[in-house]
Amino acid sequence: MIKLGVISMEHPHLCGNHFPALRYIQDRVKVAAIADHDRPAAQPWLDLFSAEYFTDRDQLLTKADIDAVLITSRNNNHAADSIAAAKAGKDIFCDKPIATSAKDVPAIATAVRENNVRFVTTYPLRFNTSLQQLKHAVDSGKLGKIQAIMATNHGCMYEPGAPAWVKDPEQNGGGCLIDHAVHVADIIRWLTGEEFADVKAETTTALHDIPAEDIAVLHGRMSAGAIYQIDASWSRRGRDPMWGDVTFRVVGAQGSASLDLCNNQRMEIYNEDGINFRYPIHLIREHGEVFLDYAASKQQGRVPINADEIDGLRTMELVFAAYESVRNKEKVDLELWNPS
Repeated sequence: MIKLGVISMEHPHLCGNHFPALRYIQDRVKVAAIADHDRPAAQPWLDLFSAEYFTDRDQLLTKADIDAVLITSRNNNHAADSIAAAKAGKDIFCDKPIATSAKDVPAIATAVRENNVRFVTTYPLRFNTSLQQLKHAVDSGKLGKIQAIMATNHGCMYEPGAPAWVKDPEQNGGGCLIDHAVHVADIIRWLTGEEFADVKAETTTALHDIPAEDIAVLHGRMSAGAIYQIDASWSRRGRDPMWGDVTFRVVGAQGSASLDLCNNQRMEIYNEDGINFRYPIHLIREHGEVFLDYAASKQQGRVPINADEIDGLRTMELVFAAYESVRNKEKVDLELWNPS
């Protein structure tokens, strides 16, 4: 049994995704403590999980009997919360983006390594059934060497009722680029086994009255030559039938694949075997698998599927380079932090 403490309920992902997933796996991962300044908001979840209440992060880290923490504070607090948890000897699940400044990301990785704790960047897409099947197809050579990979992630800015801090680039870290590019960027690295080599980015604010970008397009090359493109936006409305989309188009030397993960989760693979269509499953399960993979890999001593602190760091390096590209209106070569 893994005992989990939650640091802050400020991020919409907690009540929208993490808590609904965790309620189904309470026999293996138990929410044992919640730290948040707003007890009335926390009370229904305290009751559901029979969890202990703490008023702040440090009180929870000092007093709670927990194995790991889930950090779902506002984005600009993720780095400080992660470093504090690492120094307290707690394993960490951190919501994306793991930091909002370039200097904070290596500081997180250093704290994790110095204190010998485990870090999970909560990227649930790695547990999507279609993506896992595509990963197997790529690794087994069915598509040949990946030549190009295109991705979209369009969402609705947590509408209706988005917290005010989400619309503030200082607290959120930016707009849709930092919010949506990271998920698909992680999958691009995971599928290709390559690092991002460079990026050229364009952004605009055209859909909402906010001081951050709501449309972003990134493109460039991977370290072994594959071309990538990411189309991220806050272009969906809260009243739309689907909250957004996550799609991939992968082109290999010997075949290609197309995935639509949110709208029927359709996957199409085209190669020498012909055309295959598959319709696998669902987002809440994928969030639950983040926690179950952590527990199983820890107990079995195996390599986890989850993204770790370096995976989270690499996606943030792309984001910060993309923002630099937008500012300077030119391509930016990525400088990758060396953890050794």
